[in-house]
Amino acid sequence: MAGLNSLEAVKRKIQALQQQADEAEDRAQGLQRELDGERERREKAEGDVAALNRRIQLVEEELDRAQERLATALQKSLEAASEKYSEKEDKYEEEIKLLSDKLKEAETRAEFAERTVAKLEKTIDDLEEKLAQAKEENVGLHQTLDQTLNELNCI
Repeated sequence: MAGLNSLEAVKRKIQALQQQADEAEDRAQGLQRELDGERERREKAEGDVAALNRRIQLVEEELDRAQERLATALQKSLEAASEKYSEKEDKYEEEIKLLSDKLKEAETRAEFAERTVAKLEKTIDDLEEKLAQAKEENVGLHQTLDQTLNELNCI
């Protein structure tokens, strides 16, 4: 009778350890899915940063061209001293102002996106650490389960 009770206790212990191992594995899978999601968001944010950087480059090139056009217009204005060139000068200055504003806006968005990437990378690091801990816990539970099974086999 006592042997039967201890055998039942060992079976319950095995079931409890198996359930703990299953729960740890479920948590590890959940953390892995969460990690994958964070990686996807980080990659998207990095893509957004790259797109914004390309846009900044295009706006800067457009600004350079506008400044070159302005310099040309200013030279002609000085040479001809006509009202026509003065109007172009005003137009180019307005264009430069608009492009400068666009550049500032694009730089601000790029900085925000870079901060978002940094936050996502930290989140990924935290999730990877949790995943590693869950895996270690899972290995420990499996070792305990194996030891218990070995003890049962020796009985």
